[in-house]
Amino acid sequence: MGRKYNYLTKSKVASGLQCHKKLWFDVHEPLKREKAIFYGGNRFGNQVIKHYSKKELNILDLTGDFIKPVEKTTQAINSNKIDIIFEAAFEFSNTQVRTDVLIKQKDGWTLLEAKSSTKLKPEHIDDISIQSYVVRQSLNKFGQKLKKVKLIHINTKFILKKIGDYEGLINDGNDLTERLNENEIPNNIEELLPLTNKDSICPKISVGSHCNKPYSCDYFERCDSTSNQKQITPFTILPYIGKSKDLTDYMAAKKTSDLQKVPTNFFRDRKDYAPGYHQIIQTAHKKNQPWINPNLKNVLKDFEFPMYFMDFETIGQVVPIIKGTTPYYPLPFQWSVHKWPTKDKPVDSGKSFLQFDDQDIERKFIETLIKAVGDKGTIFAHNAKGTEIKILEKLKEKDNCKDLASQINNIIKRVEDSAIIAKHNFYSPLMNGDWGIKSIVKAIPGCTINYEEEGNISGGTDAQLAWFINTDPNETKDRKEKQKKLLLEYCSKDTLAIYYLIKYLMEL
Repeated sequence: MGRKYNYLTKSKVASGLQCHKKLWFDVHEPLKREKAIFYGGNRFGNQVIKHYSKKELNILDLTGDFIKPVEKTTQAINSNKIDIIFEAAFEFSNTQVRTDVLIKQKDGWTLLEAKSSTKLKPEHIDDISIQSYVVRQSLNKFGQKLKKVKLIHINTKFILKKIGDYEGLINDGNDLTERLNENEIPNNIEELLPLTNKDSICPKISVGSHCNKPYSCDYFERCDSTSNQKQITPFTILPYIGKSKDLTDYMAAKKTSDLQKVPTNFFRDRKDYAPGYHQIIQTAHKKNQPWINPNLKNVLKDFEFPMYFMDFETIGQVVPIIKGTTPYYPLPFQWSVHKWPTKDKPVDSGKSFLQFDDQDIERKFIETLIKAVGDKGTIFAHNAKGTEIKILEKLKEKDNCKDLASQINNIIKRVEDSAIIAKHNFYSPLMNGDWGIKSIVKAIPGCTINYEEEGNISGGTDAQLAWFINTDPNETKDRKEKQKKLLLEYCSKDTLAIYYLIKYLMEL
């Protein structure tokens, strides 16, 4: 497309509807970041193209074509020789959209918009309304009509039974023709287009509930940093309530973002956290010193050596490549384990497992893990309830792993969730309201683990991206090897970080 200023796209309009400041950043200071979700969406898009490509039809595929795509679309529509267009391009009122599938019917055209989600969501209506408005206005200029608009999404019940056979993956039963809301789109475009002007000024908008609705904003840390520059800890660090509408509206009315100004009536207790944990956070920042549960020693006394520190990485494949799996089944593809033999001996150098598309990946995953953690000793995993234990429970039900059920149960019984241990017993202002292991290590004296080095994998979403890269036949061998190396380093960091946490708590 080439243009940057005085120009909108569907995604930019959607950004602007969520937050004007988000749109301004998208245009003027965008973040350049690869995402696993884009890889998954592209794979689903490829299956959509295959599904609707029929030999008896005349097809124009403009996927990846950014050289005059609007002109090519216009020529195809006016020629009356094309039955289906993939990635057709339309422009109206300085707003360009690309349609996933456009199908010619006797009385007009049907627009199909593909989403790699598992169901129709409210935000899809607004998103597709932008698309349909621009397409409808463009077709009207050619004397043609947009007659029907449908959403394509993933069928959650699809199970890959034969490699390469994706019949049944696509659900195209959502007719949105009567549910679209195009009336406000012209006003939206008129309101948002000035923000794309080269000389437009960044809007002054504070963080709030809109930062996560309908999508989490990539620029949140950039916006929230204004409070930190004033040496004020923002109230937004408070888990679960920091971005709630009630609290953000209250703080906006008080014209402050200061954590210390949050009234206690907003605080809420929550399972898996220490009682009064919001008050604990507020007080810790006020005093600028850590909070430690006085009963910590009793909490730790029953843990047994050798101690193991374990972490899993999983992937929702979107388009499954492992037989017997569904689109968003959490496929485990990596584990890391560190062993601490006794209190007076150092932690070992660690063991790991990493596979991507082996058809027997789950069996190999669990067999190697059983050997790595032995049959005795406490096993720590961070957020184990949400990931590791769930994966282990799923694996023991798999046909090719049922014979290992007793050994898997032994692992499950020995697992302790280090995140819950930390939430009940420790908080430092250096954690900024977050008990994730990457935040906790910042509060452990002498811990040298760093997740912020440029170019490294820094979180689970980056790990998922690495899986997509390594299962992409079009990626280079060098890039795949680099991602493998980064994955091994990243997962090992996580388990070593858990070791540092437990060791630190034992020494307090």
